[in-house]
Amino acid sequence: MEKRITLGAEQTLYQAASLHQQLLEASRDADDLVLDLSQVSEMDCAAAQVLLWLQARQQRQQHGLRLSQPSQTVLSFVRLMGLDALQACLESDDGS
Repeated sequence: MEKRITLGAEQTLYQAASLHQQLLEASRDADDLVLDLSQVSEMDCAAAQVLLWLQARQQRQQHGLRLSQPSQTVLSFVRLMGLDALQACLESDDGS
């Protein structure tokens, strides 16, 4: 079963704890997760750490994770920080 979650505009230290809790609960409810990142306009290392944790958790559970429709903010941040683990989960606009 797949679950889709749309993240809000701000994904920073101030939202990291609630984001972690939301994603933990979602990962318990569904095998595969799709995170819609199209609305993200601000992202920092705390949010990236939560996404890296989720990616590792999903991999350990042998479940899927797709980061769908990443905003330019997300794409730039992931590339700038060299987050290869997240880069592998990114889905382009055409679904690939």
